[in-house]
Amino acid sequence: MLHASLKLLPFRLSDRDTPEHDHVRHWRYDFPFEDLERNPLMRQWRDIIVGKARELLPGMTGRLVEVYSNNHGYGDHQHAHVDTPATATVLYYANAEWNEDWQGETVIYDGNDDPYYSVAPRPGRLLIFPSRLAHRGGTPSRTCLERRLVVVFKFGGAA
Repeated sequence: MLHASLKLLPFRLSDRDTPEHDHVRHWRYDFPFEDLERNPLMRQWRDIIVGKARELLPGMTGRLVEVYSNNHGYGDHQHAHVDTPATATVLYYANAEWNEDWQGETVIYDGNDDPYYSVAPRPGRLLIFPSRLAHRGGTPSRTCLERRLVVVFKFGGAA
């Protein structure tokens, strides 16, 4: 149900990974906080994710400062970046199904800018990490006719 709702959001070609890559834009929808609060289903979903982030990264999450969804398809391009000034980033993989041949893994980099860890975008999976870690979203393979939908929760500042 969440996936079906996210597919209908009015995404805008407004996001970029870094200022140096301003010419490579991504589809993004910013969730107004009042919409997440007003809708009981969205509020419950948000509260579960926020609770899990605070459980797994105690002291790093602070307050929720931003929630948005990215929408990536075959042929899109992603660059490695860090999520500053946020302190913790949570990715919720929102597709209802995902075939391993569709690729689209999120890559986390080590301190030497080498790929260190890769996470498949399995439905309902959460990836929670310190925002200072360089990472990039993977784009779907040519065999994938779906858009890769990820909801990003960013935390920072005092709780």
